Amino acid sequence: MLCKFCQHTIFCSERHWGLHRESLDPNVAKDPELKTCTFCSHLWNHADSVSRYRWTIRRLPATREDEKCMTITFRPVDDDIPGPYEVSNEDGVKHTAGHFRPPVVFYLLKKDTITPAHTLPTTTAVTSSGSLPQIQSWIHQCSTSHKQCQALQLLSSSWLPTRLIDVSDLSRIHIITTHPSMKERYTTLSHCWGKIKIIRLIQSNYSELTDPSVGVRWDQLTKTFQDAITVTRALGIKYIWIDSLCIVQWSGEKAQGDFKTEGQLMHLVYRNSFLNIAAAHAEDGTQGLFKFFDKDTRDGALHKPVKIEEGGEVNGEWYVLPRDYWWRELLDKILYTRGWVFQERMLTPRIVHFSTDQVLWDCATLSATESLPHGLPLQIDTISATERHWRERLLLMRSSSSGEGVVRAGTADDSLESFWIDSVRNYTRCNLTSYVVDRLQAIWGVAKVVRDGLREEGGGWDDDDDDEEEQYASGLWSKNLYLQLAWRVVSPRSRDETRFPDLQKIHPSWSWASTIGEIVLKSRIPVAGILYRIKNHKGGSVRFEVKPPDNVEDSPQLAARGVEPKKDHQPELVSNKLAVKGMPVKGSWDKKTQAVRLSALESTVLKRFDFFPDVLMEEGNELCLLVLSAHETDEYGQLVGSSMQDDYDSEFGVARRKPKVVYNSGSGLIVEGSGVDEYKRVGSFSFRGLGKEDMRTLVDEKRERNIWLA
Repeated sequence: MLCKFCQHTIFCSERHWGLHRESLDPNVAKDPELKTCTFCSHLWNHADSVSRYRWTIRRLPATREDEKCMTITFRPVDDDIPGPYEVSNEDGVKHTAGHFRPPVVFYLLKKDTITPAHTLPTTTAVTSSGSLPQIQSWIHQCSTSHKQCQALQLLSSSWLPTRLIDVSDLSRIHIITTHPSMKERYTTLSHCWGKIKIIRLIQSNYSELTDPSVGVRWDQLTKTFQDAITVTRALGIKYIWIDSLCIVQWSGEKAQGDFKTEGQLMHLVYRNSFLNIAAAHAEDGTQGLFKFFDKDTRDGALHKPVKIEEGGEVNGEWYVLPRDYWWRELLDKILYTRGWVFQERMLTPRIVHFSTDQVLWDCATLSATESLPHGLPLQIDTISATERHWRERLLLMRSSSSGEGVVRAGTADDSLESFWIDSVRNYTRCNLTSYVVDRLQAIWGVAKVVRDGLREEGGGWDDDDDDEEEQYASGLWSKNLYLQLAWRVVSPRSRDETRFPDLQKIHPSWSWASTIGEIVLKSRIPVAGILYRIKNHKGGSVRFEVKPPDNVEDSPQLAARGVEPKKDHQPELVSNKLAVKGMPVKGSWDKKTQAVRLSALESTVLKRFDFFPDVLMEEGNELCLLVLSAHETDEYGQLVGSSMQDDYDSEFGVARRKPKVVYNSGSGLIVEGSGVDEYKRVGSFSFRGLGKEDMRTLVDEKRERNIWLA
């Protein structure tokens, strides 16, 4: 609902902009209407201090077919709000700005454009009077009416995980070992382990938990495990897969479990499941899945139309929905801050999320909530639509039973390159219990699927245009590696926080896996008019080498079910050192300007550089700049030597304009010396508009030497 103040101030004024409340101070907060007003309560939750908001209202362009939709945007107008706040530039890259808070946006949708639920049950428990009928309806719709989901069902295999939990007997829950002839549906569980002790399958209790006459006692299970089993049973499914009970866990040096093998197959576990059950709101197993509400609380979760009578062109009944609806209802919950859950969410065909206020649904076709059971309106279906798109894409890339390779047909036929860049950024925003062990392992399921897809697609844009098979290791790809090395850390912290020693022992500094924090990858598709690119010691492409999977043990049981451990095992580097031939240019860090000072370049020239340190630097730190690649541009910033432009000019008879001046733009690494001709990465940089002489200061092929990146 909207309070009288908002209705009068925004709509009855018949203006297109104005100031909202003078402040959201504690006295205003006591107003009972504020807590139920969609605008005021939302703004109050966003405000970190006393703040005023300037509102604007506009009708969306008719070209978007949204004639029955309007937007209301609230922007803070106080200049004395303490920062810093995160903002994004036009590339979507976040940085901090001292006095900026992002706007809060709402959509007004005409009453006849959406069909929300009129009532909600007082519990999300899977009973006939709770959430079960809605979940069953979503599953039925997904299985019978969604063309994309039906196509995925046709591609589904009979593959089963090594172990499953049999929950069909109410009195005997036990773990089974599957066999090739089994053809069963199973659910999976996404949950936070938390800091409590949970029952785990270890060598000492293996015989007990797998014995049907003994098995797992109900009181041994956490509340979340109990609720997940209850959901599985309610849907008529016999088996569930839970990580702590279906993978033998480490319990000492002499009882290390089988995660090293089973962890490589996580992508298959989720891709072949029938349904993933997500404990979105639960910090640990004590909180369970289900929520119980009183009637008034659930009524507050319903979307009720607001009747506007004195608003001129806005008169009528409207639904008011925040733009960040999906984020608020789901993605900011504790489960989705965990790194392991990223691949679980992207690889499973359908998910039912048990969140704080309601149950939500996700498949390759539909994202919905109990209060919006028919799906999210187009205007707020942005993040969820993107994830559906890529879920379908990844699920379509599954091996066919006939051995014909990867199937890639359907509506989600987009660039795997852009998906990988987005995936790494979203994944590295999340937290891990053990960064040292899990930094790469928790995204391997997605990386494996992407790798197989890239191998099928080839990769004719490789600079060397060779026939070498695409390799993946340490979070990067073998082809055009020199471009990928210029990844950057979004919000650098102290060295100990970003690059603590145990992480450095495992991952090379040139890999983003060696850092903690959100990472933005650089595209590895080369631009036209390439002028320079760094080479290896022999003058060829910079490449890493992966260990052959000879030490990976074959498994007759897995082989019988079509799994090849050698292909599903995450590749390892032969060496953490990269051989490169380059010219490190010495400089030092200027803390005031947040830039590297080079005595050979004037300060005005250095303004054409953007520096992205991995860690917070101290004044005077001795550093070097190492250029990775450069291309030529004209005085207008257009690429010189673009074959696409040449083709266009030729086709339309346009005379090729010769540039008056040729400039150089590109990217590189900030490095520190760690030994004789050995350097470690501590950041990246980009530059633009450099003249030939300045460029020669950074790159002079006659002065290049063989060095190592470690």
